[in-house]
Amino acid sequence: MKIIFVCTGNTCRSPLAESYAKTKFGTAGTEFESRGLMVFSDGISSISKRIIDRENLEAPSAPKQLAEEDAEDALLLVMTESHKMAVKDRFPEADVHMLSEFSEGTVEDVIDPYGGDAGDYERAFRQMKRFIDKFRL
Repeated sequence: MKIIFVCTGNTCRSPLAESYAKTKFGTAGTEFESRGLMVFSDGISSISKRIIDRENLEAPSAPKQLAEEDAEDALLLVMTESHKMAVKDRFPEADVHMLSEFSEGTVEDVIDPYGGDAGDYERAFRQMKRFIDKFRL
């Protein structure tokens, strides 16, 4: 099974989610990656990187644009309802769910820390961690 976490630019939220899930679930038969809907950077946010380093998490993949082949062979977990609608518009057959839906069956956007301070990134990380901790893989 492959799970791809998707956010806007693949620099803040989705790399954090990927790193945390890789570390938590290890080699439990699920592959974790991350993608973005509009990728313009070749590196992740420095604040996300600090959290990954501080928490001793596995490194995420480099930022990459969500592609058709991703939508064909993976479960896509997005951060917001608008991300879900954007993915469904581009790839109608995609298996896409909000992170909160997959985890808890709820509809809750993961806050976007982009442009914010370290506290915003911490809040987003804690929110994603809460959801990922409830995965039943």
